Amino acid sequence: MPPIPLYFSDELNQFNFGSGHPFTGTRFKEFLELLRKAKILEQCNIIKPIPATDDELRLAHSEEYLAIVQKAMKIGGWLSIDTPATRGAVNAQRLIAGSGLQAARLLVDTYENIAHTFGGFHHAGPDYGEGFCIYNDVAISAKALIERHGLDRVMILDSDAHHGNGTMDIFYKDPKVLFVSIHQDPRTIYPGKGFVWETGEGEGEGYTVNIPMPPFSGNNQYGMAFDEIIEPLAREFRPQLFIRNGGSDPYYGDELTMLGLDLDGLAEVSRRTRDVALETSGKLLDMTVSGYGNWVKYGWLAQFCGCEVLNTDYKAFSPKQPHRSPHCTEDSLTRATDSMLNSLKREIGKYWKIF
Repeated sequence: MPPIPLYFSDELNQFNFGSGHPFTGTRFKEFLELLRKAKILEQCNIIKPIPATDDELRLAHSEEYLAIVQKAMKIGGWLSIDTPATRGAVNAQRLIAGSGLQAARLLVDTYENIAHTFGGFHHAGPDYGEGFCIYNDVAISAKALIERHGLDRVMILDSDAHHGNGTMDIFYKDPKVLFVSIHQDPRTIYPGKGFVWETGEGEGEGYTVNIPMPPFSGNNQYGMAFDEIIEPLAREFRPQLFIRNGGSDPYYGDELTMLGLDLDGLAEVSRRTRDVALETSGKLLDMTVSGYGNWVKYGWLAQFCGCEVLNTDYKAFSPKQPHRSPHCTEDSLTRATDSMLNSLKREIGKYWKIF
């Protein structure tokens, strides 16, 4: 088995929003240590990323916004109520944006079919930063694939529990990017966007697809979404390269969300993403960064094993999974999910033959 491309630098450990903030850079080194314990790190080719240049950041962000970030960083300012522009965070996200660009180039220029980065800062829009996100590495990578590598069809699957509002805003009028987000119902969580009727504008109409999952949705409900929406869309769109961004926050023990995947569910989401990405495009750029609480690294391990189809028993390297309170029945979740998926099909059926 050839080495697995994984972009990482020790500089990411300096990622810091300040004391008490739920997002810290320790997640990166903790995950690499877990990979080492599971004897997976030895199967990886660790590639040190190069920070994105201002010109590269401008692929997705306005000149005015880049100036705001620099000014906020110098004076200790904030981009939003939850996103301070600390030097460590700004520099780390510039480095992460660079890793996405390098990984995209690797996939386009070589026979590699999967590459991994620590990315997915999807709440940063063309002229704003929020939700812990300063530079949108997902959008920057997709823009580079189109504008610098000549691709015509890029598919983004955002599997973060929170909707990727920044990515959606950047590509809302763009028919070259199919943006699909599967996330917790926006009526129950930040950022309050990602409804089934948000489907794009102008030439991009129909190329934004939002799958708002009912709270506590678990393995079976996610399976329904893949069966009925994600995989059929990918097969009809036939992307030239597939990007997935997300993390462990759909896990039922996450501290900031209310979804219901267990470790097997996280692994299955990654495996099914890999399978449909390789089937339709042969190339997958996999970005992982989200998750909050004590289960982040264990969720990431499950996802990594699912994506790379490793035989590692990921649950052997995690504590016993926490008790799950029965908030609602499996039948009620399935009915709610079925109703949502049918509503979504009615919204996007006029754009896609498969529906």
